[in-house]
Amino acid sequence: MLKRLVHVLVCIIVILSALYLSSPTAAAACSPGNTGAGHYGGGVVSVSVSCESTTTGVQDTDSSGGGSSGATGCFKADGTEIACWNSGYWWSYTFNKYCKVAQIDADDAQWGSHRDGQGNPVGTVYQCLLFADENIYNLLGYLYLWANDTPVTPEVPGTDPKTLVEQAVISLGLHAPQAGVGAYVYPGYEDWGLSWWVGAPMWLWTDSDDDLQWGTHDLTDSDGGISVSATVTSTSISFDPGNGDSPVVCDSAGTPRPWNPNAPLAQHSPSGCEYTYMTTNTLGDKDSRFVVSATVTWTVTWSSSDGQYGTFTTTTTSADKPAIHVGELRTVLVSG
Repeated sequence: MLKRLVHVLVCIIVILSALYLSSPTAAAACSPGNTGAGHYGGGVVSVSVSCESTTTGVQDTDSSGGGSSGATGCFKADGTEIACWNSGYWWSYTFNKYCKVAQIDADDAQWGSHRDGQGNPVGTVYQCLLFADENIYNLLGYLYLWANDTPVTPEVPGTDPKTLVEQAVISLGLHAPQAGVGAYVYPGYEDWGLSWWVGAPMWLWTDSDDDLQWGTHDLTDSDGGISVSATVTSTSISFDPGNGDSPVVCDSAGTPRPWNPNAPLAQHSPSGCEYTYMTTNTLGDKDSRFVVSATVTWTVTWSSSDGQYGTFTTTTTSADKPAIHVGELRTVLVSG
């Protein structure tokens, strides 16, 4: 059923594309304006008008939609404001889509009958995203639309707000998490290093007192007329126990377990962030150890002054990794 639906949608797209390429109405709608600005998407574009606070946005003054004379920013045909550009595609009021000049050969079938007496193509073919707000166009492809103009493609803005946010996160300088483990260096057995016991829950944590290891940060930055704000939050930490098992994923920084020789080994972590080894290292071999590493996932939620917004994640991984020798406690019966 899904395959048939996709087939039908593709057929509709092909038909619509063919209608646009052959339609004299589409060509008429793309007649050059008289402002002296360059043409894009069949309409007149002025690179001097900004998308809200950006200085390199575009506004198509040939629009019959929301981008009326004197307005700033970019608008859909229904008047809804929209980002002026999307990954190299600029908003075209004529087509009400994100478009760019299609890089196709002169003999490409997309030109249709739009040729002069010598067979050379005339006008411009644009590659346009099917939908302004969805990513479904990645599945179904693009529309190729023709306009009777000589385009001057606007310069893509020099500042990508997401890149600006990513740079701000880098400048924040998040710290590599310290992998805290509930293993101990036992008195009298210092040469064994950190030791723990098979079958006992080993608490796991990272340093929540250091908010660059685990915490929340609000960031702002600006460049090229664009300002951005972002919230960076640690949302999970995973501990790789080093024995081939899947990592333990915790939604908190865990609970530290200070040295207490009288605390029962079977005691569980209050935060639930723990791991229980079910196998020992090589008996009698001090160098046979499990190496534990920690990775914090940070979620970045951002928005920019030109109306764009989004969410992405980044990670930090521990540099200093504790190595643990896991041994076995045996019960010894003593007479009397």
